[in-house]
Amino acid sequence: MADNVDLQAREREGRGKNAARRLRASGMTPAVLYGDGESTSLSVPTKIVDYTLQHFGDNALYDIELGGSTSTARVVDAHRDPVSGTLVHVDFAPVNMRERIEITVPLAVAGEAPGAAEGGVLQQVAYEVQVESLPGDIPQEITLDVSNLGMNENLTIGDLALPAGVTLVSDPEEVAVTITAPTEITEEDMEAAGIVEEPSDEEAAAVAEEAGAGEEATSAPEEGEGPAGQNLQA
Repeated sequence: MADNVDLQAREREGRGKNAARRLRASGMTPAVLYGDGESTSLSVPTKIVDYTLQHFGDNALYDIELGGSTSTARVVDAHRDPVSGTLVHVDFAPVNMRERIEITVPLAVAGEAPGAAEGGVLQQVAYEVQVESLPGDIPQEITLDVSNLGMNENLTIGDLALPAGVTLVSDPEEVAVTITAPTEITEEDMEAAGIVEEPSDEEAAAVAEEAGAGEEATSAPEEGEGPAGQNLQA
């Protein structure tokens, strides 16, 4: 787990779209910190939050300093402009460092699978996993090792090696990664699908050459005949 991100926040006074535009133009993003039945409107540095979200995901922890006090929180919702992708608003929720929480963690695949080396197709089916841990033990991602995965075999969520202090919440029987033999496509399958294989340049040239030779043989005059089949014999 990465260290907590220090975030110098300011209480947000202005409301409305114009105030939000001015904030973003100054390098700050409108935000809300939710608490026990109340919420505080904030502005936070855009570069810090945007960088953290893109590199560490929304499970990163922030030490938000506001008015001389610090609150540890994590992002529970982040809004971006659908066209530019610019961060436009962030919602934070406080966390108790001694209370276990359920979170979703990205699932990554590592290792060289023997089945893939034999020509099999490796397919990752699950891309995230639900786990429970203390906020300070939240992993940035969990890796599934496929080094022993052979042809026509699969690994499930239950095969994950979880970090210390992290327990699985997702269904352990859920398939995470599988390797299948490549599908062979016959000419009949291609014809049924309406796929016509174009001849290669060499094949096309050979066909044209045969056709030319046939025309020459058909049109060549027989011995003793002229161009129009006239008999030239004396």
